[in-house]
Amino acid sequence: MKIKLLILSLIFGLSNFCFGQNSNMVIQVNDELVTFEISGMHLIFEDEKGKIESHQIGYIPGELVLNKSNWGKINSDSVKKITLSFNYSNFEKKKEWHGNYKIELSKNILEQPYVILNIYDFSNRKYKRWYQYLTDNEFLAELRYPNSGIYVRQK
Repeated sequence: MKIKLLILSLIFGLSNFCFGQNSNMVIQVNDELVTFEISGMHLIFEDEKGKIESHQIGYIPGELVLNKSNWGKINSDSVKKITLSFNYSNFEKKKEWHGNYKIELSKNILEQPYVILNIYDFSNRKYKRWYQYLTDNEFLAELRYPNSGIYVRQK
């Protein structure tokens, strides 16, 4: 009886751990670590029929705070597109600066042991000169995780 109870509690505990875990993600904007300058962070899910659903999530430096329903959506076969959306505010040289970012993710990326999201905003001329040739957007999102590539700077 004790062994059955132990096995049952072990299975229940592991299932809670798998579906209630956070995703290890460090977010940087223009090579500056983001601590608490983020607001309005959401995961936006689009299914095969085009239905869009938004879930609010949290961010603690180093991890995205995801609950069981978020992981359920991420692991769902019907979801074809996952987008991370957030607002970023910062003071730079006595000026307030805002950015609104939407980055496309995947289930594979969120399950990596670690992810470093580095956003290069082209309002900074240095990053515009280095990376503008890669995209038509106002920013470039570089995702680094095990066995991923990096963007090459233009001289």
